[in-house]
Amino acid sequence: MSVYYEYETGRPNDVLTTIARRISAYSRLMLVERFKIGISNNPGRRWRETYKYAYDEMIVLYSTTSISNVSILENLLVERNFDLCDNLIAGGGGNIGEPPYYLYLVRKHY
Repeated sequence: MSVYYEYETGRPNDVLTTIARRISAYSRLMLVERFKIGISNNPGRRWRETYKYAYDEMIVLYSTTSISNVSILENLLVERNFDLCDNLIAGGGGNIGEPPYYLYLVRKHY
């Protein structure tokens, strides 16, 4: 499994800058063909069922028990990267179950 847990915790305003910088580093255009930002309550399952064949790895960047916090962070980060990422909308794909919730980045290398 290519899921790596390197996550921050805390309020969105406290972790936004750190996570935004990490996304920038993880998604450098010369190294990464494409990437997507998302949320899940089970990153391993999301990887196996959705991304395993389309991307090379998943990096879990944030964890919280608050659906509001993870949704706010996802929305802000997708908006910042909208012209570069595979996301079609800035967050909110549906019901994601019970906490904890995780924000992740999936990426495809060249």
